[in-house]
Amino acid sequence: MVQLSLKRKMKVLFVIDRLQDDDFGVPLGGHLGLKLSHLLLQESIPFGRLIQDRSVAKATGHSYVKRIGVETMFTGEESYYPDLLRGNRQTLSTDEDYYKTVQRYAKHLLAVHSKCTKLHTIVLFGRSTQRLFQDALTRLEEENEHVAATFQSMTLFHMPAVSRMIRDERINHIREVVVELAPSNS
Repeated sequence: MVQLSLKRKMKVLFVIDRLQDDDFGVPLGGHLGLKLSHLLLQESIPFGRLIQDRSVAKATGHSYVKRIGVETMFTGEESYYPDLLRGNRQTLSTDEDYYKTVQRYAKHLLAVHSKCTKLHTIVLFGRSTQRLFQDALTRLEEENEHVAATFQSMTLFHMPAVSRMIRDERINHIREVVVELAPSNS
C-alpha cells in the first residue's frame, strides 16, 4: 500500500492499482490524476489533490469529492508484483513478502472499518488490486468475521486498471460511479 487518504465522511473508496512514474508518491497526482480529473470533473487539477483539498473541491463546486477516498495499492516494484499481474497463485502462495502484504492490508481494512463508518462502496482498479483485496478479505475472515462480513456486504466495483480505462476511453464507467454514489448535493 502506497498512500491513502482516509476521511471520516468517506462514502466511496477508490483503490488504484499502482503508481505511475510521474505520480510522485501521490495517488493520481501525476498524469493519470490530471486525465481522470479532466474526464470526470472537467477540471485540470490532479484528481488526488482535488479529493484531499477542501478549498479546491469547494472552488470547483464538486462537494462530493470530499466523500471519495483514494489509495494506491502498489508501487509496481514489489518482488511479487509480476506474479500478481500474471495471476500466478502457485508462486504467490509461497512468497513471504506477498503474505506480509496481505496481512498488512487486512489490518488496514480493520482501520478503514473503524474510522470510515459511512463507507458503502469500494471501487477496485486492476486485477492485481482485486486479487490482493480478496486475499486480504479472506485473511480478515479468519481474524474478524464481523468486519469481513461488513466489507462483503458493501458494493464492490471491479474495474480495469485506470491506465487501461483511459487508454481505451472507457472512463465514463468511473464517471457513472461518481455521479451515482456520491452526487454533489449529498
